[in-house]
Amino acid sequence: MAANIYIYPNSSRGANTGLYNPYIDDLVDSLSLYFKFVNNGKPSNTGIFDILNYISNLDFVFFNWIEKLPENKAGKIQTFFLFMLIPILKLFSIKIIWTMHNKLSHSKDELFLKKLIFRKMLKNADYIITHSSEGIEFGEQLVTGSKIKIHYFPHPVKDRRSKEKPKMVHDILIWGTISPYKGIDKFLEFLFENELDKKYKIKIAGKSTSEKYFASISKFQNENIDIENCFIEDDLLRNLIAQSKLVLFTYAKSSILSSGALMDSLGYGAEIIGPDVGAFHDLDKEGILNTFSNYEELIKKVDMQLDRGFSLPNQSNLDNFLIENTWDAFSKKVAADLSIK
Repeated sequence: MAANIYIYPNSSRGANTGLYNPYIDDLVDSLSLYFKFVNNGKPSNTGIFDILNYISNLDFVFFNWIEKLPENKAGKIQTFFLFMLIPILKLFSIKIIWTMHNKLSHSKDELFLKKLIFRKMLKNADYIITHSSEGIEFGEQLVTGSKIKIHYFPHPVKDRRSKEKPKMVHDILIWGTISPYKGIDKFLEFLFENELDKKYKIKIAGKSTSEKYFASISKFQNENIDIENCFIEDDLLRNLIAQSKLVLFTYAKSSILSSGALMDSLGYGAEIIGPDVGAFHDLDKEGILNTFSNYEELIKKVDMQLDRGFSLPNQSNLDNFLIENTWDAFSKKVAADLSIK
């Protein structure tokens, strides 16, 4: 009989805002061969309290982005409940699985409580997943002895490459949720301050997390820099990547460990440049993408790659990575680690 597992978060709210993240759906789909997800298809509007509806029949609770809890509705109350819930789960021999997606949280709101949650999870989770090798040492630095239960798996990826010959429209594509932690405003400021704002054809597209932040980057638009506030469906993303010589990630190093947008870009065969941190650093070591440490180095690498024309990442390295890191391969490894047959 499959073990019963509760997945968190499980809310329908993201689908209505244009900020939907498919990670949870992909996670549940891939692990359903090994687990029974008791709350699958039953989105909750009561946050973490929803676990109480299932607690008498659980083997595992699987937390994702739980460190963001304090910034949710009634976040302080939910956080206090989480601290009470953890010993209750232990009492009932319900194991805690946690994916450490980021370093603490992209947002600095309620940072003290977020740090408490992070340390609590490092101390009490039975099995911790990170999608960046850096996550192991980061966890160990926060809580000594925690790295023994932190397991590194590259973020699973779907191979969506097309054999069609691309027609280039943009030199640089920056896509995904438009949010302060991604550093788009700072990159654009650098271009303007160094009179590089007309050097590249740049497309920036994604759903902004706030009107205020979008207004702060919209002022940089000109004939070469096009900025669009929109939710990017798969078909649009496929076309944008096909029309772009490079996909650029300008994320701040302080919070990022892994990125779903990075893996989606790889799945479409994009040539990528990103910050030398987390999963970007791992993939640079594998010869799949290039990284930068500062904007001066970034401009040099952009120029080098554009000068030699469009080319895919090291083809054999990318082929192997896409074959070895499917969602099915990921779920099989996790299930084996948890001794679920």
